[in-house]
Amino acid sequence: KTIGQGGFQEVEQMAMFKDCVCYQEEVRDPTRIPEVLNRVIEKAIRGSAPAQINIPRDMWTKVIDVELPAGVTLERSPGGPKSVAAAAELLSGAKFPVILNGAGVILSEGGVEASRQLAEKLSAPVCCNYQHNDAFPGNHPLYAGPLGYNGSKAAMELISQADVILALGTRLNPFSTLPAYGINYFPSQAKLIQVDINEARIGLTKPVTVGIQGDAAMVAQGILDKLAPVAGDADRSNREALIKTTKAAWKLELGSMDHEQDDVGTTWNERSRKRHPERMSPRIAWRSIQKVLPTDAIISSDIGNNCAIGNAYPSFPSGRQYLAPGLFGPCGYGFPSILGAKVGKPHVPVVGFAGDGAFGISMNELTACGRNDWPAV
Repeated sequence: KTIGQGGFQEVEQMAMFKDCVCYQEEVRDPTRIPEVLNRVIEKAIRGSAPAQINIPRDMWTKVIDVELPAGVTLERSPGGPKSVAAAAELLSGAKFPVILNGAGVILSEGGVEASRQLAEKLSAPVCCNYQHNDAFPGNHPLYAGPLGYNGSKAAMELISQADVILALGTRLNPFSTLPAYGINYFPSQAKLIQVDINEARIGLTKPVTVGIQGDAAMVAQGILDKLAPVAGDADRSNREALIKTTKAAWKLELGSMDHEQDDVGTTWNERSRKRHPERMSPRIAWRSIQKVLPTDAIISSDIGNNCAIGNAYPSFPSGRQYLAPGLFGPCGYGFPSILGAKVGKPHVPVVGFAGDGAFGISMNELTACGRNDWPAV
């Protein structure tokens, strides 16, 4: 009733959250709350993203008598048959195919397994998008690691040689393929196949040869079914050998990286090491924790240098083990996310990484540890 009159703490909430959600709707009549809530939930599921329902305060005190709407479940698309066939033809003729897995592979039922089968058929190295290290089994010989900020140099060197890239279940956010270690690795001449559930993202950040709107697992299976019998045979043994040696070289180099190098004109890393030589650096801490971390552990990271430095370290045998904050950069995400993971899977070990600033923002969540039936972390 009083929206727009400057009430207590009033802000334009729809405008505030517009860029944070895939869909939003505000309720102005209490009888429509069930209908709108149902639609917002459906939009969130279909878009694999947050959606917002805005309910003004005076709506909560109304008594209504309405029928509850039934949900509508839509089947996910396996992609257009012509586009899937075109993608299969490109990959069948590729000399150095590379697969880039994004969050869509994790969110898609069977996505990781479908990408594994496709990778093995092609002997294609599999890179993961930034903050999606669990989009492919880390113990697999074809796993190359994550791209992006402080990512895997092996993944960057391998994708730089690609003549065909299958970007599977990814919006190809620009930050995910930023140059690193002085390497501008994303190959401009490679043919790019982009698969995403959201058609608005296809071709938005990079030129695309074939675009496919669809579910990552279903599209991957469709491509696999249409591959030529000789797909992946071109230079297969040399490609497999290169993947092995490139990964081994990066593992050795990463294991020797104890400290961050200061940017030109700054000395704060150097001064910090001299001031407290007995303290562990972030890299040493990441390596030490990785050595004792159970393979079934769920971990989270947060926003800040200590977490960003760790991008190259964690890998996982399955999906949904890495809770990363995403590219909105919500500082303070790490701690509450592992609390939620522990509530959902109380018998699985959870480990959160956060710097002092991020933990300071979310330390009030300590009150949730051990509350009622919730497990302690």
